Amino acid sequence: MSDNELLLAISELMDKKLEAGLKPVESKLDRMENRLDGMENRLDRMENDIQSVKNELQGVKLFQENVILPRLNTIESCYTDTFDRYRYYVDKMDAVFVDVDLLKKVVAEHSEKLEKLA
Repeated sequence: MSDNELLLAISELMDKKLEAGLKPVESKLDRMENRLDGMENRLDRMENDIQSVKNELQGVKLFQENVILPRLNTIESCYTDTFDRYRYYVDKMDAVFVDVDLLKKVVAEHSEKLEKLA
């Protein structure tokens, strides 16, 4: 056998060993590519879900601005108006209670006098 033939045989043996050694690496790489594709698909779905949530939140925000906040402002206005009305009459209420008590006494006294006259 000549040197060239020996070198060719050695080259073929090394190629076979190299191919045999590379097969598991290639299969692992293929599996990793498949997993990465799956992860990319999941990531795409997650991005779509996040966008949907953002759109829903935007709708909620618009609902709050257009419906809830005006109603809250109306409720607040009613309460503050009522508060302002009653706030000015708080001091007068004590006088009203005194006047009502006096009226009760006077009416009772007049009722007694009327009964005596009758």
